[in-house]
Amino acid sequence: MFTAIIENEGNTLVMEFPCKRYLMADHLGSIGIRKPAHEIKCMDEEEEPIKVKIVGNNEFEKRLALLISPTDTLSLVNTMCEFYQNLPYQNRLDAMEAVMSGKVSSIAEFDKFMLESRMEDTTEYFYCPLVANVYSRDEYGNMEDYPDEYDGSYLAPYEERIRELIRLEDARDEDNLAAYFDGSNGAVGKLKEVHFSTQNVDGVLYGCIRAELTAPFTSDEEAEFKDWLEGQCSDGYGEGLEQRSIRVEDGDMYVSFWHGGDDWFMLNGDEFDQYLSEQKMGGFE
Repeated sequence: MFTAIIENEGNTLVMEFPCKRYLMADHLGSIGIRKPAHEIKCMDEEEEPIKVKIVGNNEFEKRLALLISPTDTLSLVNTMCEFYQNLPYQNRLDAMEAVMSGKVSSIAEFDKFMLESRMEDTTEYFYCPLVANVYSRDEYGNMEDYPDEYDGSYLAPYEERIRELIRLEDARDEDNLAAYFDGSNGAVGKLKEVHFSTQNVDGVLYGCIRAELTAPFTSDEEAEFKDWLEGQCSDGYGEGLEQRSIRVEDGDMYVSFWHGGDDWFMLNGDEFDQYLSEQKMGGFE
């Protein structure tokens, strides 16, 4: 986003922002700077022992760089860049427009604008059945070829262990699952993060998927997202999760957010409440 050109005692360092904090310390140390980044001011004056020049790579970044004052620190600018790059697409466009139109006149105002835009975010939940595929073992410890299938009531006692499997699966990828959503521009622009988890309802464990959004989906966008979630449950994310087993009394259990039966569903929060209500009244049609 920015290029920082830093001079110290005749040595020059060129560093790209945002930069991981531990890498920044290493880079600064390579030209003899021992001060932490939060003590280094962004000043390019002849009398300064450490000179810092921040350069933008396009028109927006150049305009934003002009907002950096001599009292702003390297750490502050780096954090600002990191925060901006982690914004959802639509929020980045809004922040860019705020700079280009002159709505913000300092880095502090730009930070405040970004923070307030994030405060407008919304959260939506989606639900689906969970299935346990249990492979029993014979007296010699050999696993059977075909599993026994159980529903969410069987899974309920293992909720914490299942959530731990989900955490392990999440840790495999540096990117949040939302990075792989390939819907329309409007839907992609609203989606910030996707998190898989579980929800225990009256002793039955369901899949619970949390979507962090910049604004609510339209009905068409929600339909796109549900279709994509179905693919994640049956193939992408779910396929990875299904490779992780839990040892249970009956054998080895594999948890799935998907099954091919007619009673599988992907429902939003209101639809799921309706489903539970109809279940209590004798069945879901």
